[in-house]
Amino acid sequence: MITKDLLDSVASRAAVLARRYYFLEKEDLMQEGYIFLMELDKKPLSDKQKHKAINYMFTDLERHALRQQKIEKNMSSFPVEPDMPADSDTPEEVVEREQITNQLMATLSRQELLVLEGMIEGKAMDDIAAFLGIKRDTVRRIATKIIKKRKEIEND
Repeated sequence: MITKDLLDSVASRAAVLARRYYFLEKEDLMQEGYIFLMELDKKPLSDKQKHKAINYMFTDLERHALRQQKIEKNMSSFPVEPDMPADSDTPEEVVEREQITNQLMATLSRQELLVLEGMIEGKAMDDIAAFLGIKRDTVRRIATKIIKKRKEIEND
């Protein structure tokens, strides 16, 4: 049974997260929490276990919000859009960079392409690993391999 104490717990955690992260809406967080509560209510859990589950859920939401905030901060450090040439780039430099990128893409395996795509989208290595069903260390090894290949192509 969903108690008032559980509902208050969801509401207070949602309010804290919404104040901490400007891009999170309190109402959306509360809705997610209430839906999660309804799912928990179907399981034979004590109120203490439900409180723990709510805390874990909001901890995960906060971890995701921190990643999102970090991505936004990193993206805002670019002087121009990442896929646009800088004003100081000559047309030859832009063409050369595109050729290097095309050569790199032609040498990558399917798994390497998926890892690169995840990195470009700003996903964390844990998220890429979970999506591909591989270990985080494998993602790191593949990313290092991609960087090495890129440097080899640039030096040729």
